[in-house]
Amino acid sequence: MDLKERLQFARKRANLKQLEVARTLGVTSQAVSQWERGEADPANEKLRPLAKLYGVTVNWILGGDEPMVEEGTRPAPQILGPRDLKVFAAAEGGPGEMVVSTEPVELVPRPWYMHEVRDGFAVLVIGESMVPAFEPGDMAVVNPRLPPMRGKDVILIGDEQQGEFRASIKRFEGSDARYWHLRQFNPPHGQKPELTWLKKDWPKALRVVGKYYGR
Repeated sequence: MDLKERLQFARKRANLKQLEVARTLGVTSQAVSQWERGEADPANEKLRPLAKLYGVTVNWILGGDEPMVEEGTRPAPQILGPRDLKVFAAAEGGPGEMVVSTEPVELVPRPWYMHEVRDGFAVLVIGESMVPAFEPGDMAVVNPRLPPMRGKDVILIGDEQQGEFRASIKRFEGSDARYWHLRQFNPPHGQKPELTWLKKDWPKALRVVGKYYGR
């Protein structure tokens, strides 16, 4: 088998769709299709995560005579689970803020780290306050069971109503009895990177544990 045939064979062996591969690697589904048609080759920096996703070795992908998987290793865990992770859409809710609808607009494959988190969800990001960590169109994956952790991203939630809530994604820098201490990377006009928000206005800060890249 040549490169394009090995890529197609390994993807199907891993029971993955081209769109699932594209979202995991941060490329377009067109790029994955081009790899499998022999019209383009994966960039060097994509080979290792691609091999890990498919549960094969890089050398095998590149046409080497080595075994498809390393001897003595277990099959790679299922990276993506069933397509049942709810994605909530958002509308602009003010500078750096969103109004999120709790009516899912899409179901996407559940990442392996969310397999047991049945109340997890994803939010379709709008706005540019967290560029480059989150671009408009990215999907932020949220684990509502995990508390905020310094240096990790969180989604802050306030004004929960029937069918919607106010939200904002920021980098968590710490907290005290009254305030969340946060950071944003691309502040809206008139705002600073460092933010101090009242907990009474934003009662919840839930851990963002991953993302799907925008299409």
